[in-house]
Amino acid sequence: MKLHLMLGAVLLSGALSLPASAQFDQVERSQAEIALEQAQARQAKQKIAREAATAACAANLIDGCFKLADMQRTGAGGAQDLAAAAKTYKLVCEAKDGRGCAGLAYLTVQGRGVARNQTEGRALYKKACDYGDVSGCAAYGNMAFTGAGGRKDTVAGTQALTNACEQDYQWACTRMRDLGVYKPGDNSFERLKDIRG
Repeated sequence: MKLHLMLGAVLLSGALSLPASAQFDQVERSQAEIALEQAQARQAKQKIAREAATAACAANLIDGCFKLADMQRTGAGGAQDLAAAAKTYKLVCEAKDGRGCAGLAYLTVQGRGVARNQTEGRALYKKACDYGDVSGCAAYGNMAFTGAGGRKDTVAGTQALTNACEQDYQWACTRMRDLGVYKPGDNSFERLKDIRG
């Protein structure tokens, strides 16, 4: 009798440990299968978006070229091609769109898809800033203030970082704090308090 009760308890606990759908001859998809399906759907959408960006860029639409360059850089919707991304960013930059100059500057400073050249990268970030790209201003300000890619210029660096920070580009604000950069006319006592804090 005890054996029958123990066997019944084991069978009951085994049935309870199965997922509800498996108990009724239904098999649920695993998390991995669901994730794979979602990734495939995302990739298909990105492929369509990349094809559209390629067509838009071929029609000389600068927004399309910028989207294509970003997709080439990240590998979204196709193969990652850093050299092609650099060429496409250059087209955007030549159209006086700061986003393209900033993208090309990033690749140039990092040496990804093009030869690594900090001096050229700094000049491209400056151009991006001049064309109104806030990320370009932040990067140029950082390079100028620290002397990366050229002569150290704390005045130009402060101006560019301040410009980016005032446009709510958080990285620039954080970088100003880390470097000890303050806007001209800031209260010396407040600076000292920040340094101590």
